[in-house]
Amino acid sequence: MATTILLLIFLTLFSSASSAAAACNKKDESALLAFKNSFRYSSLTSWSRSTDCCSSWDSVSCDSASGRVTILRFFNDYDMPESIFLNGSIPAAIGDLSELEHVDFSRISSLEGTIPPQLLKLKKLQSLQISQTQVSGPVPHFLSELASLKGLELRYNRLSGPIPASLGNLVHLTSLTLSGNRLTGAVPASLFSKLPKGSLASLALSENKLTGTVPKSFASVPFSSVYLDNNKLTGDALFLFGRSKPTVHINLARNSLAFDFGKAVFPPSMEYIDISHNEIYGSIPYGITKLRNLNYFDVNSNKLCGKIPPNGGRLLSPENYAHNKCLCGGPLKPCK
Repeated sequence: MATTILLLIFLTLFSSASSAAAACNKKDESALLAFKNSFRYSSLTSWSRSTDCCSSWDSVSCDSASGRVTILRFFNDYDMPESIFLNGSIPAAIGDLSELEHVDFSRISSLEGTIPPQLLKLKKLQSLQISQTQVSGPVPHFLSELASLKGLELRYNRLSGPIPASLGNLVHLTSLTLSGNRLTGAVPASLFSKLPKGSLASLALSENKLTGTVPKSFASVPFSSVYLDNNKLTGDALFLFGRSKPTVHINLARNSLAFDFGKAVFPPSMEYIDISHNEIYGSIPYGITKLRNLNYFDVNSNKLCGKIPPNGGRLLSPENYAHNKCLCGGPLKPCK
């Protein structure tokens, strides 16, 4: 008897929970089907009017109260390559999903074309990720009009042209990743100029063709991480270092930067420093010996000189200090 009562209670609760979730909004359902039909081919076989888009369609998530689509996530796992297949461009119909907050197209080698202007209709969009695809063209200026955007990740695509300075107008943006493209021109000084108070910024512009200097305005930006490696940047970047900064990772490798590294001061939180393959001079700051969390430090192929501080090479091989003007001690030959 007790088992029967418990079963009835469970079924009642399950029925209530199931009925609490709203069915997929019909306008969103139509927009999703138009989205699917815009591709030449796709693997979206679960997308059918015979099932509910919120509960049964792959890559779709909804708000349980309203039944509105809030997340589209197309993502290929390394262990299951091409489990998601979208052959063609990002459809204009994506702009008709007005409640979207998060959009992710990742590791889809068959996705091509440009970033569609219909994204501008997504006034609630908080994160946009298009990564490891064949998407090409410029980084669109209209992205700066997505006022709710907090994270923008467009890495390892075929994007070209300059980084729009207008991205600095995004008042909620805390993370910008544009690595692994064909971007040219200068790094805009406006980036993170309107960073929300109390927030940390994350910037990754690695593996592009960016030129000019690192903006001096970045001296006042509280970066948690900065990746500017593998570009053609020149000049000073010493101001990215500082004892009071919250920075954990800095990668400036493979540019033509030139500054006195001996004047660098590090925050206690620093874990990763790579300034290799530049024209940086001076000495290795004694402050690296105080960095208890440091797990990577590479200064090879610069113009550094002097004695490496005690234990400065405790985590490293000689290659991390090689090809400098006259460094000695530590993992290298003893100083004369």
